[in-house]
Amino acid sequence: MVYTHMPKPMCEDGDVTVLWNEAVHTDREVTANRPDIIIKNKKEKTCTLMDMAIPAYRNVVQKKAEKKLKYECGT
Repeated sequence: MVYTHMPKPMCEDGDVTVLWNEAVHTDREVTANRPDIIIKNKKEKTCTLMDMAIPAYRNVVQKKAEKKLKYECGT
């Protein structure tokens, strides 16, 4: 079976824009520059970055450590 549906990388509704699988432009090189979901609120001038994972129970501690390291190095 071949799937032909290609979701759009952006959804906009009024003042809120939702982006997924988009790189974030930074003033310096950051290896973790592609969060899973970005929510931009133009009215409140905020941007929320979301990074998700669904690990098996045995990998929860490892995933938490990876995410913590990813965001400490990126700031």
